[in-house]
Amino acid sequence: MDGRPGPAPPRAARIGDVRAQRPFSLGVGMLLAVLTAGVSPICANLLVWSSGPADAEAGGTGVTRAVQAATSTGRHGAYYLPRGHESRALPLLVFFHGTGGKGSLAILRLQALAEEEGFIVLAPDSVSVSGVWMVGQHPGETTADHRHVMACVREVLAAPGVHVDPGRVLAAGFSVGGSSAGYLATHEAVFTALAVLHGHVVPGAMGPRRPRTWLSAGDRDRVRTVEYMRSVAEHLGREGFPGVELRVFRVDHTLQEEELAALIDWWLGRAAGRGT
Repeated sequence: MDGRPGPAPPRAARIGDVRAQRPFSLGVGMLLAVLTAGVSPICANLLVWSSGPADAEAGGTGVTRAVQAATSTGRHGAYYLPRGHESRALPLLVFFHGTGGKGSLAILRLQALAEEEGFIVLAPDSVSVSGVWMVGQHPGETTADHRHVMACVREVLAAPGVHVDPGRVLAAGFSVGGSSAGYLATHEAVFTALAVLHGHVVPGAMGPRRPRTWLSAGDRDRVRTVEYMRSVAEHLGREGFPGVELRVFRVDHTLQEEELAALIDWWLGRAAGRGT
């Protein structure tokens, strides 16, 4: 799903994928200041809803909807509501795609698992048309990606019949998306868990919050090696992240069903048995 990142913007860092990574420096300090607009609880805003072409039935089970919130580049995202979502509060997974990705494509990968396991999945688009993400680089900086993701979250929370379990909200990012997952999950109170899948975090972009964290790597991944992901896990542990778990799977720089299922098991507190 990853391509080549475009040129870096002048203020916020545009994080792309590279073909080699040196081990994450354990001596790098993390900025722990709270972003001005980033830590208040999420309040649902009023939106106008309609049943039109944006709504698509997923094989007679749940419903896939296009996000109404739009970026300055005309990108949106999508979310999936499993069958019977109106009857109970459900966990919410917010997924950050890799370089060159789109939220709608991520939903196609995740909706069957969401239906089977009973959770809502939201996959915003990045602002960049090349599918990379921008994260803040100094205290108080809030990027366009940050604002769009939170607009998408508020939209889902405001959707008719949607009830989210506030204790089970996961920010998960694949590859370059891991940087935004870490950025949002450490600044926004709505997130209670973080997952970085074959990805990285940016020390200057991390906020003061410390959600429980799951990392994964592929034993044949040459973009984010096992050694690199292990050094990220060690760094996060030193920085006060509780219960950091690293899992290694028999894959390259891709996501397979076994890995996604293992992530959901960890997130929802089920017995693990997949991966190494």
